Amino acid sequence: MNPSAKFFYVQVKQLNDADAFYANCLGMPTESTMISEKEKGIMVKADHETNILLSEQKHQNQTNKIVLTSDDCLEDYCRLKSRGVIFKDRPAYLSEGLSIEFSDPYGNHFIILEQRNYNED
Repeated sequence: MNPSAKFFYVQVKQLNDADAFYANCLGMPTESTMISEKEKGIMVKADHETNILLSEQKHQNQTNKIVLTSDDCLEDYCRLKSRGVIFKDRPAYLSEGLSIEFSDPYGNHFIILEQRNYNED
């Protein structure tokens, strides 16, 4: 695994519905997994450095806000919007780069960030 990889626990209401949303709407590879002897989960490869473990259970280290990196925020915005993802606003320029925000059906908040350096050399 990439040493700079980020790993997040995210709670969802129903794993099958979540799997369909993350795989079909977001286009992220998913894989069923066992979190413990009794708990099923879904591993999502969100971007080249971010892995999300979907679970119906609450976990101590879970989050509901995730920043995803992008090589082309506008392309991601158009592709995801065409798949039915509802964005909070249009892409916006921040000091860190171009950004867009959306939530999954379970209230988890995502930021897609295309990092840019606006300083000229």
